[in-house]
Amino acid sequence: IKLVLSETNDLMNLGRTQEARIDKLDSTVERLKYEKQVTRNQLEQYRTDLAKLAKEVHAKQYPEAEIYTDIDTQLARSDIGPLKPESNHKYRHNKMVHAQIARLAKAQQQIDASQQTMQTQMLDHTRRLDRLEEPNMNLVTAKIDLLELQAKVFSDRLNNNTMTVSDFEKVHASTLELREEVESLENKIDKTIPEFRKEISKLDVCVAQMNAHFSYVKEDQKNLRQSVKAIAVSVSNALDRANDDRDELKKVTSSVIDLQTSTKQHYYRLNDHIQKSEANQTLRETNLTETISLPELMGEIKELEPVEREYEDLVRQLPRDCSGISGPAGLYLIHPGHTPIDAWCDNGTTLIQRRYNGTVEFNRKFSEYAVGFGYPASEYWLGLDTMHQLTSDNCTAMLIDMTDIYGASWYAQYEHFYVGSADTGYVLEISGFKGNASDAFEYQNHMEFSAIDLDRDISNTHCAGNYEGGWWFSHCQHVNINGKYTLGLTWFDGARNEWIAIATSEMKMYRHPDCA
Repeated sequence: IKLVLSETNDLMNLGRTQEARIDKLDSTVERLKYEKQVTRNQLEQYRTDLAKLAKEVHAKQYPEAEIYTDIDTQLARSDIGPLKPESNHKYRHNKMVHAQIARLAKAQQQIDASQQTMQTQMLDHTRRLDRLEEPNMNLVTAKIDLLELQAKVFSDRLNNNTMTVSDFEKVHASTLELREEVESLENKIDKTIPEFRKEISKLDVCVAQMNAHFSYVKEDQKNLRQSVKAIAVSVSNALDRANDDRDELKKVTSSVIDLQTSTKQHYYRLNDHIQKSEANQTLRETNLTETISLPELMGEIKELEPVEREYEDLVRQLPRDCSGISGPAGLYLIHPGHTPIDAWCDNGTTLIQRRYNGTVEFNRKFSEYAVGFGYPASEYWLGLDTMHQLTSDNCTAMLIDMTDIYGASWYAQYEHFYVGSADTGYVLEISGFKGNASDAFEYQNHMEFSAIDLDRDISNTHCAGNYEGGWWFSHCQHVNINGKYTLGLTWFDGARNEWIAIATSEMKMYRHPDCA
């Protein structure tokens, strides 16, 4: 279509150019005709002026000639005698006339020469006009015929192009429809492109964050490797110490068990002896030879008393919590109350809870939460009874360290941490918050502990059953780090009004420095 339109435009431009050339030739022919007419008028004027001059010359020529003849005749008659004054005057007058006639003759010659020149010029102009008129008219006629032929050819080509254009118009119409469809698609694409760009920019930001996080992870891995090496050495030392302590504890425990067994045996024997003595006083003296005498029994008890005192001395030497332990992080034997227990101590803090991989099931009964479960070096719960014993003097603080699923670190510290006794339902009392995580634990403050088999929350639902873990629930929670690990551990960030997805958590208690 563009090619046909360009050819049509070229033909139209050529036709306009030919028309302009024809108009120019017409104007040239008119100008030449006008010049020819002007030249003819000038020739007619020259001819008129020449005729007038010829008449004037002819009118003056004959009288002067007669006068000249008369003078000559009179001069020839010189035999009359000398001239008279009148004759001299007439002579002078004839001489002047003769001079004037000579001048007129000379002027006539000049006029004849001018007339001859003008006739020659007129002939030249006539020839030039003839030469200009006939060829120019023939050239104009030939050009006009050529232009008419070209115009006819152009008209035929234009008709053909018109038909072609009509065919192309249909194609153009379909092309316009396609263009509209393409424009609609482009509009849709233009609308979706900003969204794609936003998504791409988000992906770029995520990739940059991932790259930064990956670099941090690499550095953390290096640090963790070094830390793991140090921890491995500390753990091996702690395990050695724990094994030694266990061996000693086993020895003490076996001694106590032996002592308890011997004491029971002696008690049963003494009880039998007393019953027999009361039932049959007459047979007591004869039976004394068969039973153990009271002095012997008292002697055995006295023998066991040093063992019991040694055991009690060992237990009393154990620290009440980790505040008095200055060694590296690891397992240590402490004595918070009734019996000694293994605890994870780290820089004076006692671990009470740890989650990091979900290997230990936390959806347990209330009795298990009371005594504790897990292993201190792995996922672990210290036990509500021990927490109450360690916080009973109201001189304990708590620190919760967490990392989310993106690797960011969070902490919440409470200057006052207290867990009530079993009679109070192990009620939670906390205050004095500071940290980069929000004070979400306040939502659970003053709540009793709930488990899968004991619902003590103030919600209409069983929160411990829904979240599959024991906790100090209310309506239900803003903190859930004891729930099922695969369902997700959470901490509510009130400052941003968002939930933090927790990957690891550690709850640690420590005593205030100003407490005795």
